Amino acid sequence: MKTNKPILLTLGAVLIAASAGLLIACAKPEPVQESVVRPIKLHQVEDRQSQDLLRFPARIAANEQAEISFRISGELTEFPVRSGARVEKDDLLAHLDDRDIKNEVAARQADYDLAKANFERTQSLLEKKMASQADNDSTSAQLKSAEVALQLAKDRLSDTVLKAPFTGRIARTLVENYQSVVAQQPILILQDVDTLEVVVQVPERIFTQVREDRINPDYSPFVTFTGQEDKEYTLTYKEHATEVTPGTQSYAVTYSLPKPEDLTVFPGMGATLTVDMARQLISDHNEPEFLLPVTAVLEDATSGQLQVWVYDEEAGVVQPQAVSVGRITQSGVTITSGVNNGDRIAAAGLSQLRPGMSVKPLERERGI
Repeated sequence: MKTNKPILLTLGAVLIAASAGLLIACAKPEPVQESVVRPIKLHQVEDRQSQDLLRFPARIAANEQAEISFRISGELTEFPVRSGARVEKDDLLAHLDDRDIKNEVAARQADYDLAKANFERTQSLLEKKMASQADNDSTSAQLKSAEVALQLAKDRLSDTVLKAPFTGRIARTLVENYQSVVAQQPILILQDVDTLEVVVQVPERIFTQVREDRINPDYSPFVTFTGQEDKEYTLTYKEHATEVTPGTQSYAVTYSLPKPEDLTVFPGMGATLTVDMARQLISDHNEPEFLLPVTAVLEDATSGQLQVWVYDEEAGVVQPQAVSVGRITQSGVTITSGVNNGDRIAAAGLSQLRPGMSVKPLERERGI
């Protein structure tokens, strides 16, 4: 028994030391947990004048274009124009061989002269009661018939000459000189390029907002061309189609463009049209409008009022703000009151937010 006493004393000392250490550990204060700052995605409120800046691929077209043809058949004897040439109104475009028609005019002229002489002779005899009224009526009818035939021959003669119906440029010639052509066969394409047209295809979801009474006549969009993006050319609204463009869900809208003096532009070229829809369309509201993402607006469960959560950058917290909603479209929600230009609002996760909650802007990581 004596031999076990030191072991017992040693074991007791160890237990006492362990207990003391445990008590000391339990007596240490627990570390204070830091409050979690929720990251949120923010959206900066901007007026619709900057958000409604839309760009459309455009196609340049001639203000007026015509396929020029003769009304009669014949052989070309003059064809002085070439593709790309500029012509003035009434300039000669082409001439047909007119020898046969000139002979026809001469024959019809002779018939007319004879009919006129017969009519005048009958008139004189009728006054002397040496001819009947029937004779007079017959010669009168013959004169009118000869007059019509003469006029038709003269018209055919004038149809051998083709003149420019308007000032423009020859886009393309379709025949060669001395070639035989038939009536109504196009021989060239003439375009009026002093004023051009800019045609864009507007998607249905945007086109539904366009009403004639809402188009602002004082606003002018602009167009730019590839390689000359720094030069903007003002356009004037001309017309829009009311039928969908075949094969698409879009509508053609046409603007007028005076021919640029510092740039060569021809029909068929591509361009980019930029239009500010907030200025092109007259708003139904007098107050500024703001377009927000649909996810940035939520109905308050208690009041039923639509609201957004505005981020206070200095305090680092969010607060709810009631708003008035105008229209809901595929582009977002139109806000008519409750927010100001430049406000930063939560764009997602609104149901998790509480008044005065500490948040931080969500920084999107850059891709590699």
